[in-house]
Order: sequence, then structure tokens, then C-alpha cells
Amino acid sequence: MAAALALLVALSAPSFVRADVIHVYARGETFAALAERYYGNAALEPVIVAANFLYVQANPTLPPGVHLTIPSVQYLRANAGDTWERLAQRHLGDGRRGPYLARINGAVFTAPPSAGTVLRLPYLLRYVITAEEPLFEVARRFYGDRAMVQFLVEYNSLGSQRVGRGQVLIVPLHETVLRELPEGSTDAALIAAHSAQRTVDRELPTLERLLSRGLYVETVALASRLAGADPLTNTQRVAIYRCLAEAQAALDRPDLASEAYRQVLAADPEFSLDPTHAAPKLLTAFTQARGTAPSVLLAPAPPTARPDTAH
Repeated sequence: MAAALALLVALSAPSFVRADVIHVYARGETFAALAERYYGNAALEPVIVAANFLYVQANPTLPPGVHLTIPSVQYLRANAGDTWERLAQRHLGDGRRGPYLARINGAVFTAPPSAGTVLRLPYLLRYVITAEEPLFEVARRFYGDRAMVQFLVEYNSLGSQRVGRGQVLIVPLHETVLRELPEGSTDAALIAAHSAQRTVDRELPTLERLLSRGLYVETVALASRLAGADPLTNTQRVAIYRCLAEAQAALDRPDLASEAYRQVLAADPEFSLDPTHAAPKLLTAFTQARGTAPSVLLAPAPPTARPDTAH
């Protein structure tokens, strides 16, 4: 028991723990109830137990008043020049973990995150093997899936699935999202931005479909609403205002189409149109927009009869 307590003290130092919430344990509370309260998912009970190193005890019972760490994911805003590999090296300790970081953020590893994108970082749980237990049981405990054993092998750069007593594993957890932020949290703005950006990502395919079907008034309405989300990533801004420019051109509003292209160029100065495929209306609006300063965000155009031809 003395060895276990020494291990607990060593591993619970601040350099190993990133927690947003400290919960004061009350008599009669269960870890499953705490997981339901903080995450909305009682199945995350083992995370709370492990984060507080209570598994080193045969019977993890607590007296009232004990302070418990409730682990949480963290958020950051990507900067220009960031890549998944660099972010993984900086925040996960190994650039080879870049594909995992991209995946949990709904992105593709080969495309770097757009500047301004708010990313979720997993909680890095340090789990010490205290008894003879197969690695697939660790995968089942924290992921609910024994097949995740191979992921743990690769993430920890293990030569095999064999692990021994005293070995420390890093178990990344990206679903430990708090239902409510603690009072005074500095992450509130980032979390709100992350939610807004994910909402825009989900609606962009709808915007593209409206445009492709010639529903230009509807395209303008949705694009104008999405443009009001704050903050947008540069990639999102380009996608929204490109659709808006094409719809406005089709609605015979070259002035608004040009203004939309100014917003596109403000987000991506390298953006261009292929003159062999772009419609003359678009080329004219784009030419007018090039070289001029971006203006204010567009308001929806007044109701207009839908033209018979697209562009």
C-alpha cells in the first residue's frame, strides 16, 4: 500500500494532470453518478476513477470532503502555418499522432487546419498497470471496445500488446466533454467558437446543394446566416462567400457578387477562378473584386424572381 500511495503522489503532480473541475466528494455519491452529472454519460465512470488513481485501491471508497479531479478535453485555436503533425508534437508529445488529432476534429490529416479553427485536444490519461491485465481489457475499460487495443499499441509506440506491472500508458480521451463549464473558466469563448464552427461545417453541404440545384434565393439566405457565425475559419469563409457570389451573380446582382468575392479574397488572397470554366458574370464580378479592400458583411438581397438560367 505504501508503494501505491507513493505512486499516486508522484503521478498526481500538476505536470501530469489537466483538469477543469475539482469536485468535492459527498457521502453516498457514486462515480457513475458523477460521470452522468459532468459528462452526461455514466459509462465514463472508469475515467474519473483512473484520473484520481483510485484503482490502486482494492476498494475505492472515499470519505466525504475528498477533492476529485474531473478530467476534461481542452481547446485551442489553430494559427497560420500550423499542421496536424506540429500540433501533435506540441500538444500530444509526438508528431506521429497527427492523424489521430485530425480524426477527432473531423478533419483530414493531409489538409492542415485553417487559421482560426478551434480544435479539441484529448485529455491524456496516465494509466499505470498495477496488476497482470491484458491490454485489450484497458481498451474495453476506457473505450468500450476491445478492438481499440491496436490503437493503444500504436499511440504508445509499444512493440506488442504485452504490458507489465508498473508500466505507464497514455490513454487519450476525446469524449470527456463537460456538460457545464466551471465558474470562471477561460475556455468558454473557445468552446462556443468550436461549437459554432462545427455547426457551420454540418450546414456547408446543404449550402452547396442549394446552389447546385439553382435555388439561388435560398442559397443567399443560408449563406448570409452562416456568414454571421462567429468566428469562421478562413476555409469556411471562402466556401460561404464563394457560394454567395455565384448565387448573387445568378440573381443579376453583380454588385453583391463582387462584394462576396472581396470577402473570399480577404480570407484567401490566392483564390482564383478558372477563366475556361467560370461563367462571364462570375469573371466580371471577380475581376471587379480583385485589388479592392474587403467591405462589410453582406445582408441578404431583396426578394428577386429566380432567373431561368443559372449564370
